[in-house]
Amino acid sequence: MKKLLFAIIILSFFLTMSAAQEQKDPVAEMMKNLQTMEKTDAVPARLQAGFDSINARDLMTLMAFLSHDALEGREVASPGYDIAAEYARSLFALWGLKPGGDMPRPAAGFFGPDPGRPAPGPERGFLQEFAMKEALETTAAVVLESGRVARAFTPDVDFVFSSLLPLELSAPVVFAGYGISEKAAGYDDLAGIDLKDKAVMILTAAPGRDDAASPFQKQELKEKYFAAMPARRGGGADFAKATEIFKRGALAVLIVKDSIAAGDIHGEILARQEVRDDKPILPDNRKKLLIPGSQGMPWEGRAIVRVSREMADAILAGSGETLDSLQAGIAARYKPRSLALAGTRLRLSNRVNYRLVKSANVVGYIEGSDPRLKSEALVIGAHLDHLGRRGEYVFNGAEDNASGACSVLAMARALALNPEKPRRSVVFCLWTGEEEGLLGSRWYVQHPLFPMKDTLAYINLDMVARPWDEKGLQRMTRMLRISADELLKKITPANFLPLSLSEGSPDLRGALQEANRHVGFDILYRETPRSMDRMSGGSDHAPFAWAGRPWAFFITGMSDVYHTPGDSMEKFDGATMEKVSRLIYLAAFMLADK
Repeated sequence: MKKLLFAIIILSFFLTMSAAQEQKDPVAEMMKNLQTMEKTDAVPARLQAGFDSINARDLMTLMAFLSHDALEGREVASPGYDIAAEYARSLFALWGLKPGGDMPRPAAGFFGPDPGRPAPGPERGFLQEFAMKEALETTAAVVLESGRVARAFTPDVDFVFSSLLPLELSAPVVFAGYGISEKAAGYDDLAGIDLKDKAVMILTAAPGRDDAASPFQKQELKEKYFAAMPARRGGGADFAKATEIFKRGALAVLIVKDSIAAGDIHGEILARQEVRDDKPILPDNRKKLLIPGSQGMPWEGRAIVRVSREMADAILAGSGETLDSLQAGIAARYKPRSLALAGTRLRLSNRVNYRLVKSANVVGYIEGSDPRLKSEALVIGAHLDHLGRRGEYVFNGAEDNASGACSVLAMARALALNPEKPRRSVVFCLWTGEEEGLLGSRWYVQHPLFPMKDTLAYINLDMVARPWDEKGLQRMTRMLRISADELLKKITPANFLPLSLSEGSPDLRGALQEANRHVGFDILYRETPRSMDRMSGGSDHAPFAWAGRPWAFFITGMSDVYHTPGDSMEKFDGATMEKVSRLIYLAAFMLADK
């Protein structure tokens, strides 16, 4: 499971490039985007004080507190998280940052405000607090109606549906083949069939998985539809298919495995329930949270149901077809066999019991030195929360993500200490609720300190404590289907930094490249479309991307203690955090001062 989680994150990180890039030689493209530094330049004197204040010793001191057992894993809406937020708030105040959180609520007695007490001038605090709905229990149900017969299916046996939102829908069913509309293959399952207000059933992957004559065996289509590893948080080809189907008005998408050999959903359901000897047996008490009335991310709020092939055949029964017969018909000439299932309806429901909880981001800023430009801002952030406590085990979250939070704190102090300030403002944010769906960063984007139109860019730090090693690089390059040899000729693994950032952001990339001349990483820049249309996004840069703002995402060589009780501070020495923090401090100053 640890290896799978690592692969999911790294794959979604590296395979998020534009379609034009996918057509190019990946080795040549990689080398073109690689910045290596044989020697570094001296740090500009005007930035030296802040730069020198960032050091591994102080970063480890901060990490020692944030990852201590006393905070019980900093789970959102818990006393441990609140202590961590108060600690960060007190440091922002101590260092002289301006508060960027909520305006105070008016004090009031039992009968209202005290008329004899003058109202103080409003001042912000450092905490940006908001309410969340915690789903205590969800109950999903699917019922097939065909003629006068109604058949109920069993969740986590016949189908998998996970949502924190209540749902009631009833819709006719359409079988839409593999759900593919692909000009490059001369193939379109969606042509000439009405999907509006329907439940649309599709197969995973593409026709001809094992047939060399299939048009989907062309290299670019093979990589697109037959990738072995799913993308994080609902991404990948099947997510893209469902997205297109919903754009055409569908109410629900049912996804069926394209073959038993490829594995039905039963194997995945049982794997999640497996008890293994190499990990502790822990209760799954992770909070399930959402923001009331908030616009969801692209992977949320859609009725995507993964169904077994047995259930799919039951849905098809009234048509006289089976999955096997329909797939054989498609494979015979690689022509679609989409059809409306007359007299067949599907009822899907999801009932949820909620309670209200609250948590807070921590927001402080250094005001810009230019009276005209200080109303524009650069935002730097990292999530402060982690997984909390399960039984006797504390998930300390030193790497994930005390490392990123400590780096943000160190950069805030550095900019506060530095005598010269950039012309534009710089906002430092510590997010709540990342582990439950990027909740804190989503709230900020909807309620920003500086308007989104005046936000220059967002820089995100999520797990920046561990350097890369040769084993990790070999694994990464295998995912990219290239040899590691060319990369290893150019870089030192411990000095390597893969950096994902938004496409078409020359000022952001330029500032990072210029800053690296004084720090000396071997940086591989991977530009991805700014809106992330082809990537769900696994960290707090995603809400900024969906708001159309430039972004950069820092993640270093993630360890195998990710999301385990073993993620504790003694495994790290602070050197990687120091180097990453110094790089971002310089780049942030240069970008905000441009």
